[in-house]
Amino acid sequence: MNSTTSIPGISKRFYPLKIFAVILILCSLALFPFISDNRFYISLITEMMIYGLLAMSLDVLLGYTGLLSFMHNTYMGICAYAVGLFLIHISPTSLWLACFAGVVFTSLVALPVGWVQVRTGGLAFALLTLAFGMMFYTIVWKWYAVTGGDDGLMGMPNPDITLFGWHLGSSSDPVNIYLFTLTVVTICFFLTRRIINSPFGAVLEAIRENEDRASFVGINVRRYKLLGWMLACILASIAGALFILYKGYIGPSTMSAFAGAGVLMMVLLGGMGSLWGAFAGAFIFIYIQDYISTMTEHWEIFLGLFVIFLVLFLPTGFAGLGDYFKRFRKA
Repeated sequence: MNSTTSIPGISKRFYPLKIFAVILILCSLALFPFISDNRFYISLITEMMIYGLLAMSLDVLLGYTGLLSFMHNTYMGICAYAVGLFLIHISPTSLWLACFAGVVFTSLVALPVGWVQVRTGGLAFALLTLAFGMMFYTIVWKWYAVTGGDDGLMGMPNPDITLFGWHLGSSSDPVNIYLFTLTVVTICFFLTRRIINSPFGAVLEAIRENEDRASFVGINVRRYKLLGWMLACILASIAGALFILYKGYIGPSTMSAFAGAGVLMMVLLGGMGSLWGAFAGAFIFIYIQDYISTMTEHWEIFLGLFVIFLVLFLPTGFAGLGDYFKRFRKA
């Protein structure tokens, strides 16, 4: 018996249409810089993809594990600083080695932090993320000799993008960094999706739904929380490596509580528990921020009103629009 016909409510055409939509989106994004020569929009979409990856990393933690982090952007910033310092002081041409070093360093920082945090839960966990985030923010803001302080880390070189000896272009070219970001983000998305749809992801969701029951059936809750935390921080660190290659600069404001609230808004806009929704939320957030800021410097007020409206009338976010329209048609 066909598996798609044995389960009520699943259409035979669902998966082919879904695959077609994904291929269409990826092809459109890949062709965009060759169709449009507007460097502003190329850079804007690059930033949207990077923050989409960051929002997805937070969604792994919040939407699937049920753990709220107020300053998850901190780990993007830590990796960005690590990559920048590696390229400035150790090897200005080793892009892949710098990215690897940044991800490893961020993981080493996140591991003991996560070990402390997962021993708590709920509000205590969220407050600890805020406490550690503010601590790291203060370090990069005050340690002027290493991080540049409030001026940020400047003077970063632009290494060439290579793959198995093939020279693919310079990271200083917006088109090259756009395509590089698209490739890395796509790989991260499908790998994360595979992990979430595995038994490991099912355990994370079980912890989210009922932590006590998960512990009762023999699941080591703290271990899986820590693994979920590390997965989220590794994805955030990859976003950080892409961020500094794209910007060529990193400042402490990227690690601030205000920036962390923005990432949380992206997840809420897209819908918790939806990996693609995190990207939709990032695209919406950054587009609204960019569009409204051209008209008024108080864009935060209008964005805040939009998020309030969304939470009140569409609590499942952009990813829940499909279910909303289905219920509307049945009504």
